[in-house]
Amino acid sequence: MNYGTSKIFIIVFCSIFMLIGGVAIVSAVVGGNLFFLVWGAMFFFIPLTIMRGNLKQLSTFEKMTYDWYRSEHPEHVQGNRVSCFSCGNARINVRALMNRTFHREHFCTQCGKTLYYSPEQS
Repeated sequence: MNYGTSKIFIIVFCSIFMLIGGVAIVSAVVGGNLFFLVWGAMFFFIPLTIMRGNLKQLSTFEKMTYDWYRSEHPEHVQGNRVSCFSCGNARINVRALMNRTFHREHFCTQCGKTLYYSPEQS
């Protein structure tokens, strides 16, 4: 998965709406129109919130991989067997994350800690 391209797309897409909102806010301040002020604020702050959340999520997916887990917690990886770094449990489950993330979360069945993420296979 190419995280850099996804991040650029999110920034460009959200920035377009934020630019429209910024122009509406400036227009409302100059003209004294409350409607454009509210409309502009919505067009500015909603995409800003979406962009911030998606970029944080992509950064987490990019960082917390199996290779990262293996390098951070080498004592909990023997061959292909993984155990929890928090409680030491060897039962690790995988669940698909929703909202079009196309990633899976590997988590401990005993304490519920997320160990790492992996992209879904196509």
